[in-house]
Amino acid sequence: MAKLEPSVGGLRDEEVEGRDWERVRPRRVSDQDWGRFEGYISEILVAMGMPLDTPGTQKTPERYLRAMFDSTEGYEGDAKLVTAFPTECGGGADCELSQVVEGPIPFYSLCEHHAFPFFGHAYLGYVAHEHIIGISKLTRLVRLFARRFTVQERLGREVTETLSRILQAHGVAVYLEAVHLCTQMRGVRESESTTRTTFWRGNYESNPQLREEFLNIARSRGNGHLS
Repeated sequence: MAKLEPSVGGLRDEEVEGRDWERVRPRRVSDQDWGRFEGYISEILVAMGMPLDTPGTQKTPERYLRAMFDSTEGYEGDAKLVTAFPTECGGGADCELSQVVEGPIPFYSLCEHHAFPFFGHAYLGYVAHEHIIGISKLTRLVRLFARRFTVQERLGREVTETLSRILQAHGVAVYLEAVHLCTQMRGVRESESTTRTTFWRGNYESNPQLREEFLNIARSRGNGHLS
């Protein structure tokens, strides 16, 4: 096996890393436990009124369990292993004002309060200092934290803090907009609401013009989403 040598900030080299950081802690479920879990789910579904003796529902407990397992694969990753690269900024205003903004990044997650889905789009921005990050890693970071039982506030905070740690940037901004089925299918049954959360670090905290520019980009009609 190749030896993993640290690079920038103690992070692994890109050629060695690949996408390994997304599945470094695989979860193991024995056949015995899996069968037991299916039994629990069967009992619950029958109690709720679902017949499990039809061609369409006989395998529903197994499919449901596998779907939940797949939807929470973010627990298997480790964002500490994401690679950063040296920036090419040579000085001047661009180094403290110019943003990299990525989005909309679709995400799907499960609310830890009711285990109902919430889903939407994320926008990530940063003002590079000494390091930059591969664009695809921004999408993967969002999905790594989204594919867990969580809440929107924690999801945004985890992405923000991870980017700040990896990049040591002049500033990091994260904007999330999501629809929560726990408010649409139960409770108040609010069918039109969208929850929006923002997170700021560094220059974004102290510079309102930088925040405004980021939000204008995220809410631009040109991207086909919320204005």
